[in-house]
Amino acid sequence: MTGPPYFTTSGVPVVWYTKQPLYFTDPGDLSSSVNHAAADALVAAAAGVWNVPTASLVLAQGGALDEHVSGANAFLGANGPIFPADVESGNYLAKQIAVIYDSDGSITDLLLGNGASDPSGCRQNGVTESVDSIVPTGFIQHAILILNGRCTGPAPQQQMQLQYQLMRAFGRVLGLGWSQTNDNVFTDSPQPTANQALYWPVMHPIDIICGPYTYQCMPQPFTLRPDDLSALAELYFIAQGQAGPGKMDSLLNANELNGHLNFPGVEGMQGVNVVVRRWAQFTLPSKIEDWYVASGVSGSFYRQSNGNPVTGKDSSMAGSQGTQDSWYQGYTLIQRIPMLPGSWQQLILETEPVNPLYTGQYAVGPYIANTVAPSGSDPVLTEGLYGSYTQAYFDWATDNPVTACNSGADGTEAAPAAVPAQGWWQDQLCGYGHSAWSSLSVKANRSLTVEVTAEDEQGFASSVKAMPVIGVWNATDALGSLPGVAGTEEAFNGESNGMTTLGTSFTQPDQLRIAIADQRGDGRPDFNYRARVLYADSLSPATVSAAGGTVTITGMGFRTGNTVTVNGVAATVSSWTANTIVATAPSIHALGSTTALVADVVVTDLSTGGRR
Repeated sequence: MTGPPYFTTSGVPVVWYTKQPLYFTDPGDLSSSVNHAAADALVAAAAGVWNVPTASLVLAQGGALDEHVSGANAFLGANGPIFPADVESGNYLAKQIAVIYDSDGSITDLLLGNGASDPSGCRQNGVTESVDSIVPTGFIQHAILILNGRCTGPAPQQQMQLQYQLMRAFGRVLGLGWSQTNDNVFTDSPQPTANQALYWPVMHPIDIICGPYTYQCMPQPFTLRPDDLSALAELYFIAQGQAGPGKMDSLLNANELNGHLNFPGVEGMQGVNVVVRRWAQFTLPSKIEDWYVASGVSGSFYRQSNGNPVTGKDSSMAGSQGTQDSWYQGYTLIQRIPMLPGSWQQLILETEPVNPLYTGQYAVGPYIANTVAPSGSDPVLTEGLYGSYTQAYFDWATDNPVTACNSGADGTEAAPAAVPAQGWWQDQLCGYGHSAWSSLSVKANRSLTVEVTAEDEQGFASSVKAMPVIGVWNATDALGSLPGVAGTEEAFNGESNGMTTLGTSFTQPDQLRIAIADQRGDGRPDFNYRARVLYADSLSPATVSAAGGTVTITGMGFRTGNTVTVNGVAATVSSWTANTIVATAPSIHALGSTTALVADVVVTDLSTGGRR
């Protein structure tokens, strides 16, 4: 999805610059088991799956590459792999998609690392796709597909598995994302029915494993499901009356469903999977389908990542995905829902979380680094009497979502709020792009730990809500600069669930600015957090006799169970409050000395690893 600053358009799906991209195959053999003609037939079968009447795209073979591509003519350069000239992205007008027959695995190893082509890794590395040219206007210009010849063999199933993987890879280079529809086929909870398996999309994120060949785990594995056809129509839509030869309008005998999933009165709710079932006209409720036919994820047109004060803005293509128009924050589109027999049908709409496994290269929807659990419970809504070409729009919400946004007192970068005296506080990262700023004075030769734990609506620690990151600046650092003292670039580096932690030390007195933000730059009413600054400020008395003695440590963020060491030797703690710890310092003999010395006093929280 396009967005600034890389793209010149905003909120538009990234698609091919031509509706008729051509692929060109390697002139060599794929392996000793699969000659050139057989390899071409395999590629044609995988590509042909994507030529459907309801999408304007036509994918066809355009000819052959100029040479067999191998380690003899491809190598790593300073800026990435270098291929023969006709395979490079600069040749996109002549050859849009290059299909390489990697007969000895050298190209797979070149791209993925030595040993990646080994047959033991064929489930992951049988086919490698690379869309290597997407221009600021939002168009795909060029792609490369590498077939690992080491994944072929005498068994026909080996070639069928490669064809299945290539079919899915073609979907990716055409612009399709992964989809979550009838995900119980993957999770096996509840055990899927035959129809649920038949409607499990080809573009599911992760295969299930039922034997040596994953295509055998899927009924009719080379047939696109309605959900795949919906995604393809979203990218290559045919408007009413615009179908060419061999094509049909995308919404002929189909419905489109779009609308907004909201935190009522606050903002859109992003990252929720919306699934649809069908109910045929003039039938009883018992005839409602028990499988989902198509799905969409709320906020998919909106920002995937907004940057944050700790890591800064990401102006790359990957950091520019999605519009900044808040109207799209909870917007959901299911482009094509095929109609059951009759002149109309009803639709049963439900919501569900995106599977937490679907992140990174397997991400479904706008959240790439981590999924976010919806706020509230999942509704079941019966909608409309929808006929052919109907484009239905409505707004809805989950049941009992959070509706309050209370983060106005947590300070700004220019006017940070003082860290609470006890060193503990709770708040929200509410409002997209919101960050919380605090100030703190520290003495020389001190250290501190900042801990932030993401919480859900019930106050429980959570790794599927906010992704807190922490930055520390000197008060004199320029506004808008990256952290001048320390920062955590990624969330959840702490020892406890949902916790991010940052420790730093100071040799001179300092006035600090501390920021808490979401790693993605997100902000929602259900992004609660609990923060703590663990800091030992002073010791009284400053000196004790050679026999040791009682000392009071004053600071913030203390709690029962914190330990105290003096030069690494345990002191006996007798009491704790949030601001004081009373302990008995060990004798000078216990410290291994016979003369007076200056000792380091350390407060440690064993449950979190915080040390100050």
